[in-house]
Amino acid sequence: MELQYDRPGHAIGTVNEVTIEGFCLPVPPSNLIFITAPGGFLGCGFFDMRTFARLGMAAVRITGVSTLEELLAGKIAELTESAETLGIKVGMTGYDALLHICSANPHL
Repeated sequence: MELQYDRPGHAIGTVNEVTIEGFCLPVPPSNLIFITAPGGFLGCGFFDMRTFARLGMAAVRITGVSTLEELLAGKIAELTESAETLGIKVGMTGYDALLHICSANPHL
């Protein structure tokens, strides 16, 4: 899977025939980084997993990243119970989590 940037800070890609969308927004002194897919979310340290858990969403948090590529390569530090039900685990890479999320929703 390769992200295709259509403008600075915004990329799209496909995983298991599911379209994903990534954002890297400057929030000095850092970046707000996340990737969305139907049925799931990968985000940087800015995001609070309790909010996603209350909404019943599969979501993971990967800390210490500053680009979308680092988000995909980074290790999951925290996740929601909904993400666990998809087979996602702490320590897994963001890309592996995305594979699980997109495999769970192949026709979206």
